[in-house]
Amino acid sequence: MRTVQISSFMAVVVAFSYGLDGACAEPTRTESIVALREVDGQVVQSERDEQEALYNYYFRDQNLKYVTKLADLKTEASVPNWRIPYSAAIHPERGGGLSSLGATPRRGLFGQTRPAVSRRGDSSALMTYDRAFNSDTGLANTYEVKRLLGTERALFPALRMRRNAESWEGYCSGFTASTIKHPEPIKAVDAGTCGGTPGVTVQPSEIKALLSCIYNRTTPDSYLYLAPPSARDGGPNMGSFHLTLANYVGQAGHPVGMDRTKGQVAWNNPVYRYKVNSIREAGSEGEFQYKEVETIVTYTYYGTDSQRQTDLQSGERVGNQKQSMTLRYRLALDKRGEIVGGRSLSSSGHFLWTTLYPVQATEDGSAPGNPYIDVTKVIALARASAIPEVQQKFDRETIGPDPDSD
Repeated sequence: MRTVQISSFMAVVVAFSYGLDGACAEPTRTESIVALREVDGQVVQSERDEQEALYNYYFRDQNLKYVTKLADLKTEASVPNWRIPYSAAIHPERGGGLSSLGATPRRGLFGQTRPAVSRRGDSSALMTYDRAFNSDTGLANTYEVKRLLGTERALFPALRMRRNAESWEGYCSGFTASTIKHPEPIKAVDAGTCGGTPGVTVQPSEIKALLSCIYNRTTPDSYLYLAPPSARDGGPNMGSFHLTLANYVGQAGHPVGMDRTKGQVAWNNPVYRYKVNSIREAGSEGEFQYKEVETIVTYTYYGTDSQRQTDLQSGERVGNQKQSMTLRYRLALDKRGEIVGGRSLSSSGHFLWTTLYPVQATEDGSAPGNPYIDVTKVIALARASAIPEVQQKFDRETIGPDPDSD
């Protein structure tokens, strides 16, 4: 799925090293997360110091502090049940994305399913949005059609979409971000209660799709790298990876996004549980101790927008699709037992991140996304659709700007 953009902020580790007494010392069997870095010719704080500062800032109201000592970190944890991200569709671009191209599948040669061209009577989440908030002008839906086809109409839409999109492109990063940030939409909402056209009903499945849409494009300040792809192999430093799981999921009960693959191809999912299967001694070197770790992470997988996964009485998650991934890596500890470096021993996993807010797209393209969708309207729909008590819990625990603030 076209994913959270990799920021232009890429730090280069400089030849400074870390030592308790100021002496030059750096673990050689891992990559450091405590070395100073160079960005645009400027020396900046280490990766661990940066992550500690971000965590302490965003969780200041919960009085949480970033923990770096391995012995103090939980070896198994899950977010609260009500906070587990729900499964939703990722709307592949080759299938029409969120547009009416995918609204009514047609049967083609040999019974193959083909995306349909919009015609009277068809519907999609964007067409419903247009009826509700764009005076039924079709602006949001037409924008998506043009984006996928390169034009509003095409003689062979399925062929044009295949040529214009990779097989993996869709809304998986939007799905991941929105399910971290919002409870599952449960109730149908009259658009008139959210500043739209009275009498136009927006279904929970359509609200899920619209949430995935508004969170799918990012700007550098709309999300946080938690374990950035800073390692030499193109993945995260596994020291930061372990610290992120233990601090966000383990201590704060906050899901995190994970790109499960390295390189251009991106498959994003929200991680909500981890279990450290083993930690074994892996030798020492000077002042550093090495540990080899095996950890299982569990994440919500893709599903359908139409399936409800929230118990209406308790508000807890039931029936979300899930998968797991096992990761092996080496950690470096200093004399105090604090994690100062890491290195992957397996090929899976890319980086960890979380969302802060959805970006309001602009017609001039200065902010990415569909400019005919008003982010505030979609958030209003989502809040009206959620179970109120669960929404209040999210409001207390979710980091980033207050959705009701100006």
